[in-house]
Amino acid sequence: MTPAHAPGAAGLFWCRVFASGTRGGNHTAIVLPGAPTADPAALAAALDVPDTGFVQEASADRVLLRTFSPVEELAQCVQTSLAAVVALGVPEGTAHRVRHLAGEELTVHREGPVVWARPATARPRPEETAWPDIVRADPDPDRPPVVLRQARSRLHLGCADAGQLAALDIAAPDVLALCEATGTNGLVLSAAEDGGRRRVRVFTTSLAGAEDSATGGAVLGLGQIEARHGVRGDLTVVQGPADPARQGHLRLRLAGADEVLLGGEVLPLARGTLELP
Repeated sequence: MTPAHAPGAAGLFWCRVFASGTRGGNHTAIVLPGAPTADPAALAAALDVPDTGFVQEASADRVLLRTFSPVEELAQCVQTSLAAVVALGVPEGTAHRVRHLAGEELTVHREGPVVWARPATARPRPEETAWPDIVRADPDPDRPPVVLRQARSRLHLGCADAGQLAALDIAAPDVLALCEATGTNGLVLSAAEDGGRRRVRVFTTSLAGAEDSATGGAVLGLGQIEARHGVRGDLTVVQGPADPARQGHLRLRLAGADEVLLGGEVLPLARGTLELP
């Protein structure tokens, strides 16, 4: 499974994760095994995509990853976990266990262009908390604010009105201050729309407090919260700002309180070698 590399060059896979056909999604890079990457943080900053995954080990049924944004290492990243199985050429229908060095293990499999991830460990238990002042929107009375504690903990807020959610303007320094105060890595805002669709916006420390176009772990957490409230079936999620080109398209499959899957299309863009100085 590990490809051969020329001396001084690393195999690189470039894609968009959580795309809808050829639109939207997050640019993602996967550096394949054998790369001479003495400083992965510097390489990720130079590539300057939201997430760059570095495959540390790859066997017949397991993948070990490290993931970096341009500003920090991520203890967990669903986005690169989905991209890695495509980069490594894992056959459709074959389940792989994918984990980060300090993250929760995921079971990942492909169904056509969609890649699905299911947590292999117990779901995180939500901690109820207060509604932060920086979010000027009406709370959903049926979804109290909660923090999900895990490798990358996030504050989840349910909004009563999708229009208010779309209009929110939250400054990155305020997001970072809130994350520091709550011991979290991101702020997740969600609201129900017509037709069973969910509208989501996520602001994250991995982008220095800025808004992310698609955040697999955040939406997986949303699915776990919805499953706790008895929601079942398939949900579609649109994440990101108003510009469709900057939105992510994610899928949730809620089969039970402990059976939540997160899926998204992985659109390959390029594959080649990365020449390192």
